[in-house]
Amino acid sequence: MRLSKLLFAAPLAVIPFLASPDVADACGGCFVQQSESTQVTGHKMVLGISTEQTTLYDQITYSGAPEEFAWVLPIKGQVDVALSSDALFQSLESLTRVEVYSPQINCQPQFCDDGGFSNGAGGASSEGGGGPGVQIIAQEVVGPYETVQLTSDDPAALTDWLTSHGYNIPADIQPVIDAYVGEDFDFLALRLVPGEGIDSMRPVAITSPGAVPALPLRMVAAGTGATTAITLWVVGEGKYEPQNFPSFTIREQDLVWDWDAQRSNYGDLKATQFERSGGHAWLFEAAEPLNPWAFDELLYFAETNPVESGYADDDGLNAVVNATADIERLTAGTDPATRWISRLSGELSRDALTTDLALQASADQSSVNRWFYIENAIGTPPECPPPPDCGDDGLWEDGGQGGEATVGGGQVGGCAVVSPGADAGAGLAALAVAGLVLARRRRRLS
Repeated sequence: MRLSKLLFAAPLAVIPFLASPDVADACGGCFVQQSESTQVTGHKMVLGISTEQTTLYDQITYSGAPEEFAWVLPIKGQVDVALSSDALFQSLESLTRVEVYSPQINCQPQFCDDGGFSNGAGGASSEGGGGPGVQIIAQEVVGPYETVQLTSDDPAALTDWLTSHGYNIPADIQPVIDAYVGEDFDFLALRLVPGEGIDSMRPVAITSPGAVPALPLRMVAAGTGATTAITLWVVGEGKYEPQNFPSFTIREQDLVWDWDAQRSNYGDLKATQFERSGGHAWLFEAAEPLNPWAFDELLYFAETNPVESGYADDDGLNAVVNATADIERLTAGTDPATRWISRLSGELSRDALTTDLALQASADQSSVNRWFYIENAIGTPPECPPPPDCGDDGLWEDGGQGGEATVGGGQVGGCAVVSPGADAGAGLAALAVAGLVLARRRRRLS
């Protein structure tokens, strides 16, 4: 039966701008402040890089018949394939989320005569076979996936093998595969085990020996639209940056808070820079040393909610063991004292996807700020909360005006007020991956 292409893609995860409920230390006054957080959209990828090994993490979202799912990724030599969890991506998002805060409005102290106040709150491997001109390096079952690693110095033979095993090669991707073969790349092919449903699909971690600081963006071009959104985390010794693509940062002094919209112009500045670069630039959203205890909450999640963490085995066991192995895989070969995490995002044009992304250690090893405290604002700021109702005896009355009020859309408990920022409005985007996914019909990504 003839097959046609589908994208291998990350989930279309949209994290809305949320309030960050700061707690005020009400020593003589109150404040009103609004905040927003960046939201990750598009394809999400992780690279753990060291001289010992490099691990690429990717998420898969697929809509369609499970037996039709398949994916091909260019690799170098034999690789190890393991399962990860969405919880790892959520942990990295939490560790590197950009936070933007409006100017702070100082209000009069709120207390009664007593001076009181209230604060707000596997399988077996084998070699050989594969048919003329194609060698099978390894085969194994990894969780819900059947995997096979192939090598060939003949693009036609490789194409024949893929086609005969149900992988259709789109016309615009055939030259890309030919180029990868000419550059001595091998290939990893992956599909769901018969009988497994798509609800069992999990992120995969692909580990190669040595330092391989690159992403095969040329394979992303299959079936993409005008723009492909990608968020990339890099864990390694020090800060990494794009070597063959431009990059930029957002400066705090360029930010302006809009009180009426309850948002900043952070997203607008980002979109402008992407547009000016023709969809080639990467935004440096964050870069900082990685705390040795950064993944303690992930391990605690695996311990207390083993099944929900995504790390438990079929019997609901060994979640902590598997989570620990995943973290060790990500950080292997790096010294905790010099280990960094960098976060970059791009909205890449199709033209940008004609070149693989190469990364390098940054000459500037200073941190990239992800906490912005804006001084400039437009619009009408929210009012301070009303004074408390002290009652006839001068003491705070529960339920009085000062006990609960709404300011700028946020709840006020006593003095401390942080109002939620509005959703950034970054819509869902059609995504592609550092891989080629193929199926009977072009499927909708969700």
